[in-house]
Amino acid sequence: MKAHAAVLAVLFVLAVTVPAPAHHSFTNFWFMDREVEITGVVKEVKLVNPHSELTVEVTGGPQAGTWYITSRATGSGLRRGGWTPETLPVGTVVKVSGNPSRKEGAKALAAGTITLPDGKTLSFGGAEGIPQG
Repeated sequence: MKAHAAVLAVLFVLAVTVPAPAHHSFTNFWFMDREVEITGVVKEVKLVNPHSELTVEVTGGPQAGTWYITSRATGSGLRRGGWTPETLPVGTVVKVSGNPSRKEGAKALAAGTITLPDGKTLSFGGAEGIPQG
């Protein structure tokens, strides 16, 4: 009888327990009080969860190299905000404004705004109806 009660107690706890989704603070990885702007060519776009990714190749100057851009929104949030794989084609020249990585020497940004050659801006999360993830 005690075993039966113990099993019922465990099943009850499992039934009423709601798993808490793990998430990290952007301030742990990014300088949210600083902003960096780069200009380069889109090499890859991944609309994935938990955060989408953009790879931009910058040529010339002290910022030259491959930059890795993390969206402030989830991939699902970007898609709900209208993003598709065609939103930012590979080969497009873009200006990306975002918060730099806390990892010294990293060419990485948590991006908020992407500006296209025609001046149109896209939100990579945290603005224009696309919530920050």
